[in-house]
Amino acid sequence: MVGIRLVLMLAVLVAIARSNRERLLNRLRTFNKHYMNPRVLKIAGRHNSPYAALQHVGRRSESIYTTPVLADFVPRLGGFVIPLPYGENTDWCRNVMASGHFTLTRDQVVYTLIEPTLIDAADVLPELPAPMQGMWRSLGLKKFLKVRIEHIAKVEKPVERVSANGW
Repeated sequence: MVGIRLVLMLAVLVAIARSNRERLLNRLRTFNKHYMNPRVLKIAGRHNSPYAALQHVGRRSESIYTTPVLADFVPRLGGFVIPLPYGENTDWCRNVMASGHFTLTRDQVVYTLIEPTLIDAADVLPELPAPMQGMWRSLGLKKFLKVRIEHIAKVEKPVERVSANGW
């Protein structure tokens, strides 16, 4: 009896989540921007961290912001891909698209990245590790940001974070 109740409850939760996807994503985005991102930035870009620190310039403010992201190097594409779980209308993505360049610190290495391009998830998912493919598919990810490496520099000590900008 408990098993049936659990299955029914999960089915209801999935139905609610699917019907209110945009509202749920907006709530999650707000939570991440104000609560998770400042905490994740403390480890982003450091050795063995799963998170990279993306530094970009505001379109209007011209302020420098740092946002934690997941980024994978894809040899076939000759650069990094960054998943866009909240879509391409996030502040950091619009800033990067407007400027055409940014820096990414990943595993104590700073990359100057150029030529940001939006690509369909279907074009890049087969290039990613299996666990990441499954995660992005289950979340219904539709787009990635693809960038080309212009310059690489090794960091000797962890980078200090100036500010955090959300998804």
